[in-house]
Amino acid sequence: MIKLRIFNISYERGRQILLFLFCLFLAFVIWSIHKLSESYTVYLQYKVTASAGLEGRSGEADSENYLIVRGKATGFYILQHRYSGTINKIYISPERREIRRRAGVTDGFYVLVKDVNDRLIQSFGNTLFVESFATDTLFYFFPGQTNKRVPVKPDFIISYAPQYTLNSTPKLSPDSVTLYGESTLLSKIDSVFTKQLKFQNLDKSVQGVVELIPEKGVRFSSGDISYSMDIVRYVEKSIQLPLSFVNVPDGIILKSNPSEVTLYFREKFGEAPNDAASVTMEVDYHDFETSINGVVKVLLSGNNKGVLSWRADPPFVEVSVASVDTLK
Repeated sequence: MIKLRIFNISYERGRQILLFLFCLFLAFVIWSIHKLSESYTVYLQYKVTASAGLEGRSGEADSENYLIVRGKATGFYILQHRYSGTINKIYISPERREIRRRAGVTDGFYVLVKDVNDRLIQSFGNTLFVESFATDTLFYFFPGQTNKRVPVKPDFIISYAPQYTLNSTPKLSPDSVTLYGESTLLSKIDSVFTKQLKFQNLDKSVQGVVELIPEKGVRFSSGDISYSMDIVRYVEKSIQLPLSFVNVPDGIILKSNPSEVTLYFREKFGEAPNDAASVTMEVDYHDFETSINGVVKVLLSGNNKGVLSWRADPPFVEVSVASVDTLK
């Protein structure tokens, strides 16, 4: 015997009751699905996002008021619409002549529903059969915007196959874009970045298209950037070179420690070797003047055409003013 509270019910009787309750629940589910699959006439409301493309203004805006629609939809759609917890939106792109200014309202515009009636109906697709619109006018704010030209910076992580490298920096097209937005936002942006791309073991040139990382409240003149990278094979060489000094005022003689550095450089494989006699390693007097303790970076000069990359050992030298007596 199974004891359920104060009732004593046999096992068989209890099983029958549970089976009955399950069948009742199953019937309710089937009935609910059937009823929710049917279409009902209902009033629904939406915010309408308009892409205006007005010069010098925000690219798109949500309507201030709701569009009230009378139409037929399934019970499933009605439940989703009313209890989704989000604002229901539809999108249209009105023509310039359909966007009118609101008298006495700064940055205020309006669109007559009758002018965009067909596009509104199309935006619902097959989810809602529109019978009529209870709203005749949609009101918008398209605030004025300034613009600013900024460079595009790639965010590329690149690794190369052995003895391969970039021939030059990655080429971007366009290499700068115009930003449209409020002046307070644009003043904080000096450049925009591409989405990160990873390239591994490159041994040949690559090209493609990458998106820019969006900035909230800012519109780009172009959201897609074409890139190309010229990958070449290289050979690495080294030579010992004396240091020379440039931009030294008359009457001043400089000396460095050490007086020579080793130049390691890479050049394209298969091309005529670079003329080592035309390459010089220099120290600029202006760098010496602005240095704190006379430690100055070594610079590569002369005919370094064909040099893909280079480094000096040591990269910095100690520079001081030599007296005439010392040199005699």
